[in-house]
Parts: sequence; structure tokens; C-alpha cells
Amino acid sequence: MKKFSKILVAFSVTAAAVMAQGNVVVTGHDDDYHQMYDGGATSQPGLQIAAFASFVKGHSTKPLLVFDHGSELTGGLTALGIAYTNVDPDVAANITNAMFSTATYSAIAVASDSGCGGCDNDSTGEANIASHSAAIGAFLNAGGGIMAFAGATSANYYAFIPQTPSSVGGAPSSGYTATTLGTSHGIPAVNGDATHNLFYNPGSGGESTAWQIAEINATTGNGTIMPPAAVTLACVSCTVTGTTLGSGGTPTTPAPSSLLLLGIGLAALAVFYLAGRKFAAR
Repeated sequence: MKKFSKILVAFSVTAAAVMAQGNVVVTGHDDDYHQMYDGGATSQPGLQIAAFASFVKGHSTKPLLVFDHGSELTGGLTALGIAYTNVDPDVAANITNAMFSTATYSAIAVASDSGCGGCDNDSTGEANIASHSAAIGAFLNAGGGIMAFAGATSANYYAFIPQTPSSVGGAPSSGYTATTLGTSHGIPAVNGDATHNLFYNPGSGGESTAWQIAEINATTGNGTIMPPAAVTLACVSCTVTGTTLGSGGTPTTPAPSSLLLLGIGLAALAVFYLAGRKFAAR
């Protein structure tokens, strides 16, 4: 029976390892402002926000933990019917390490920087969030997701992400297409909205190779980053060690069918083990 117990433990550890990875997505679009409030991209209101939420939540039904100093991101999520709890990041005491728990939240979402010209978060709130980057890294390793919008002109907006992606301000408003990765995760391209920053392509400009491009502008850069220019980056099944991201490139959590198969496999293993013991006793 001890051997069987060891096998069960091994199966449990394997299952936990499969689940303990989170998805991360960052974009130079301030979808929280343009898609919901200023009439931009009227043919796709909220579609990218909804796609990001689905991507970072994985199979979790728990709400998002949102950091929004105003009401743009929260208003958009409300309009889309996406459950969340909002925290005003400008009040440092509002943010604690304990709140970054996958037992309570599926993912965290950070509203765009005010440098976009109408967005909510500012340098005070962004510094308060970044001071909890270690807890956020642990949240990611436990299977929590992360989504962040436009960093615009803020050099430190993305600093809360354990391995901070580059952010180079200024970007064209059109010419974007979803990559194969973006399409496979249902992330649409956004065109027609003012866009506030691009990212160096993974493996260049100091950008981590754990990132993958979900949306790109193949024809126009911003003077610093030349095309093809990444505007939305994703880290799939992402983990962090210290300040280094790693990506397994597989879904964040097993689908319900996978969990069912795992349960059936464990039950079958138990049956075979007990049957073998009975036969050996004869």
C-alpha cells in the first residue's frame, strides 16, 4: 500500500505542476479608454479586453483583482459582465501581499497609465503595485494570470511584472494584425484607436525570449522600433524565478476533460493495484 501511496503522491505533484502556471499579456493599446469610452474601434467594443480576460483567467471562474485609480477599466469590465474586485493603487495601504492569492482571484488587471491622455493610473499607484512584484511573481507561479494595458510614457508602468517588458512610447493607430499565437488564443487586433507604446521583439532590445508576439504591426514602427513591431506580447504558461520569466508554451490549467482523465487514471491504477495484491495473496 505504501508503494501505491507514493504513486498517488507522484500523480498529485504532476497535476499540481501542470496547473501552477499563469498566462501574461501586455499591450500598448489603452483598450480600457478607447474601446469603451471614446468611440474608437467602434466595430470591436471591448473585444480585446474580453479576450485578454479569458486568456489570463484560463479555466478559473474566480474574479479579477483590478488596479484602477479611476473607473475606465472597471467600467469596461462591468459592461462586459466580467467579475472583478477593484483596488485604488494610489493608496499604498490598499495593497497587501496576501491579496495576491489564486484562492481568491484568477488574475490581476492593471489600468492604463495616464500618459495615454485620458487614462486612470499614475506613477504613485504604479510604484505601489510594483513594490509587491515578488508577491505577484508567486501569484503567477501558483497559476494566476496578469494583464496590463498601455504604459504610454511611463518608464515604470510594467515594473510590477517580475521580468519587466520593454516599453517604447509612440505608436501608429492602425496596421495591426493578430499573429498565429494571438489568433489561437482568440486575441483580436485593434485598429483605429490611438496606441501608446510598442515593445521590442522577444530576444531583441533586452526583451525576454519568454515573451511571444500576439499582435504586430508589420508595416509601421515608431522611429525607434522598426517593423515588424510588437504591440501585444504574451507569456503562455509563464513562471518566474527571481526576476526571470520562463514559458512552457502550454495551457495554464488542464481542461476539465483532462482533470476527468486524470481522475479516471488514478481510479484505474487503484483497481489494478488492489487486484494485483489479491491475486498475489492466493
